[in-house]
Parts: sequence; C-alpha cells; structure tokens
Amino acid sequence: MAGKTTRAALRAIAFAAVIAAGSQTVGGPALAEAASDRHAAGREAAGDAAKPPPGVSAKSVFVMNADTGQGLYEKNPDAVFRILSLTKLVTAYILVDRMGDRLSETITIDAPHLTGGSSAKLKRGDIWTLQDLLYGMVLVSGNDASLAIADAVGRDLLAADGERANTAKATKRFVEEMATVATALDAGNATFADPYGLSPKNAATARDMGLIAAKIFTDARLLPAWACPERTLHIEGKRPRDVVLKTSLEILGEGTVIGAKTGSHVSKNIYNLVTAWRAPGGQTIVGVVLGSSSNPARYDDMRAIIERCARFPPSPATPRPSRIPLRPIRAASAALRALVRPEGRLRT
Repeated sequence: MAGKTTRAALRAIAFAAVIAAGSQTVGGPALAEAASDRHAAGREAAGDAAKPPPGVSAKSVFVMNADTGQGLYEKNPDAVFRILSLTKLVTAYILVDRMGDRLSETITIDAPHLTGGSSAKLKRGDIWTLQDLLYGMVLVSGNDASLAIADAVGRDLLAADGERANTAKATKRFVEEMATVATALDAGNATFADPYGLSPKNAATARDMGLIAAKIFTDARLLPAWACPERTLHIEGKRPRDVVLKTSLEILGEGTVIGAKTGSHVSKNIYNLVTAWRAPGGQTIVGVVLGSSSNPARYDDMRAIIERCARFPPSPATPRPSRIPLRPIRAASAALRALVRPEGRLRT
C-alpha cells in the first residue's frame, strides 16, 4: 500500500510539473495559446494607455503623475516652444519658496511695474500685499503683478548678498533665480528672460513644463490660489479701492481639476495650457499641451487627456526595481523527468 501511495504522489507531482512547463500533453498548447493571447492583450492595452488620445491638436503633449514621477502620455515632448504666461508658474513658486511666510508684506507700485500685456490693473501709488499680487498674477495672469513680485523678491535676494537694487536690477536677479529653479527641477531646456512670459526667450519643452508643474501643483502653499475662481482684494495707497479678480480659465472647477494656467499669443496663434487634477486613486496628475490650434482646442485637448487618464488610471506608486535577478522556472528536476516517458505517459 505504501508503495502505491508513493507512486501516486510522484505521479501527481510530475503531472503538475508537466502542466507548469507548458508540455505538449494535457492541454499544454491550449494553455500556452491562452496565456499568449492574454499577454498580447495586455501589451495592446498598455500601448493604448501610453498614447495621447486621438484628435489632440496640440503639437506637443506631456502628462505625468506628479506624486511618483511616472510618465503617462507624451507626444513630441522634447520640442522647444515659447511658453508665454506659463512662465508665471515659476514666478509663483519662487515667491512662496522665498517669502512664503511674509506674504503680508507690501510693495508700493511704481511706473516700472506697469508693463504691457495682461493686467491686474495695478496703478502707480497703489500699495499691494505680496499675497494679493500672487492672486493678481494667477487669476488674471497680470504681467504687472508678476513684475512687482519679481521686483520684491529680487530685492530680497540681493539684500541677502548685501546689495541694494532698483527694479531693473532686482528683476534681473529674479530671472537668474528662475533659471536656477528650472535646473533644480531637471527642466534643463527651460530658459527665461522675464518673469511673465512676453519675451520669445521664455521657452521650454512640454516635458520641462510637466516637471515644473509637478512641483508647483503639489505645493500646498500655492493650491488655494490655483483653485480660486474669484477673489476681492482691498488695495491701499493713493486710490484705495476694492478690486474683484475673476479667473478666465474655462477648465477650472470641472471634475477634479485643482488648477491650471494658460499661455497665449493670439496674433501668432500660440495656445498652451497646463492643468492639474486628481486621478480616481487620489494621485495628482499634471498635463501640458503646447501649440494647440486655438483657444477652444487647448481645452478640448486637455479634457480628452483627462478622460483618457480616467480610463487608464496611473499606478498608485512607481515600483522600485528588484535587485533579485529573475531566474527561469525549471519544469522538473531530473528525478521527476525520469518518471515521464517521451510520449508523455507516467511511469508506474
């Protein structure tokens, strides 16, 4: 009886080994074919998930999980484009990074701050807090607010080095700091000539802007400003008044969007957009589209990307590579192989 039990056990072990090896016996080809089909389907799904949605008009796209650094989609991500007002992402970050505990400090607005382009309606003789300037830059993309921020922070940077400065010198120092920040964030192609984006020298790739946005939209000090649709400011100075700022960002408030920034040059048909949102699993995702065909198209591009991310949600974390080398699983030991005849029948 013991001998029969031992032989039965060996037959069961050998039979399992044959199945695991994908042998030509007991349905091996069918199992192997099914596994192959599953792997092919998985590769196809992974390929679909890694592609930007069809119909995206933007010339360059980059999407990443800001929490893990995992890249999700890309399209021509390393081509350099003018970034225009996307520049203000960096300006905002430097402000809170350098003076985040001093945003109640004020600056008196002077003629050099009243630059052209989009405006927060600063007036000479106004007294603005740094926090109000931040909202003036974020909500209505005020170039004047950006320049006033650069002046204040640049003077602070120079003062730390024992230097005094005017607006021009302070702004130059601030722009140098912008380059330092971009380098620290591995945005190596990003270049800056001003703190608001009018210069053609303010340029970067979609990948650069993704890396920058990942830092900015995961900074808790900035999130209230990015998520704010409207804010009333009280301005002191020569003309005390209340100023109501309303965002022009169409996508803000849609779904799980937590912030966005446009960069536009209408006469040159340049339409850029950076957006951050929460994935179904709670991760912060940032998307960048550069060179969309129109203002409506950039929003449509981003909505399509957000919808694709919902269909193919990112991994909750980037897995660490294993240091243990993978080894092939052997079908059976020599002892087990000896139990099997060439034609696949078990020895008894």
